[in-house]
Amino acid sequence: MRSLRTLRSGAISPLLVTISLIGMLLVGTGTAGASAAPADVYRYWGYFTVTDGEFVLQPTGPADAKPTDGAIEAYRLAAPADFNKPNLPRADLTKVTFDSVCGAKEAATDQKRVAVLIDYGVQADATDGAEVPEPEALCAVVPADANGMNVLQAVAPDVRIEKELLCGISGYPATGCADKADKATPADDGTVEFATASSDDTGSSDSSAADDDEDDDSNTGILLGVGGLIVILGAGGLYLSRRNRAAA
Repeated sequence: MRSLRTLRSGAISPLLVTISLIGMLLVGTGTAGASAAPADVYRYWGYFTVTDGEFVLQPTGPADAKPTDGAIEAYRLAAPADFNKPNLPRADLTKVTFDSVCGAKEAATDQKRVAVLIDYGVQADATDGAEVPEPEALCAVVPADANGMNVLQAVAPDVRIEKELLCGISGYPATGCADKADKATPADDGTVEFATASSDDTGSSDSSAADDDEDDDSNTGILLGVGGLIVILGAGGLYLSRRNRAAA
């Protein structure tokens, strides 16, 4: 059951981790001391890194991890059928690379760059009809000694933590934490698009280009309006001039 872990679990013995997880899974069942049924599935965030072009499930929580400059961290919300084999983030790692995410960013000598992939899961896992956010590929520029949680918090505006568990990223899901799901997340088939700093998606982690475009559009509208006003005033002046000459 290492997939569902506390934010800081490195110093906890495997036995204690197992006991803690079982105790947490029993919360809300109303049956003290009973074990979860084999068919029970729980929705939680899986925490991964990328090594040799593949996602690797991490044995610790992000607060105990220390990503290096150039690393890729990833999160996926799902309710896996096999508790120990969480659904992988659905990014195509031949396209979503460190360079595509962080290539345009610079870091000072006392900083590091870490790419962060966030897969909010599928609609089948949404609660109360909530809209699932689009997957994101963001670049964190953080102090060199930042841990995995610091990295996540640097790019996600609202990280929700309850009982030392990662429960929500960027406000999603708004409630709940490692809740029991009605059914397992469907097996993933293929990859989905992740917005990156080099893409044309306005949901990209680098919004400066989009802001520049908006400014350009706004300026264009202003210039066109001023130009039109000048033309109108010029035409009016010409008309008055001709009328005055005719009257003379």
